[in-house]
Amino acid sequence: MNTSAVQPTSPLPATRWAELVRARGLRATRDVLRVLLLLEASKAPETHESLMQALQADGSGQPVDRVTLYRVLDRLVQANLLTRIQDSGRTAHFTLAQSAPSGFFECEQCHSLTALPDDPQLPALLEQLNARLQQTGLRSTDITLSVHGLCHDCEEDSDKP
Repeated sequence: MNTSAVQPTSPLPATRWAELVRARGLRATRDVLRVLLLLEASKAPETHESLMQALQADGSGQPVDRVTLYRVLDRLVQANLLTRIQDSGRTAHFTLAQSAPSGFFECEQCHSLTALPDDPQLPALLEQLNARLQQTGLRSTDITLSVHGLCHDCEEDSDKP
């Protein structure tokens, strides 16, 4: 996904994000709020690199250091405001915890992540899986479904001679 086009058009204003961040025991810094607003506007989980590009292109004139962004992301994950998803290439992607779907499609070629379409049967299926795990003595804390294949763009590229 090209996040340089992501602009924070937030239905949740920065002041509300600041309240949520403070309620979780964190400081509501400019960088923390910018990350949350960008992820809120994004349609897919974002990598550290894509967030760096989006923050540089957001027109604020406020650069963000790479290490600072790593720290911001880690703090937001620890505060349960973000969810970290690792793709098969071991790259971390981040999404808002409140909107994290239960599953993703990962392109095996470009490693883009796309949320699985909503299906009313999926929560029941995941509950059934969790019940089976408990029957075998395993206790899950999180279940995320990962489907692998080729995205539309990569499939078209592979069809070209």
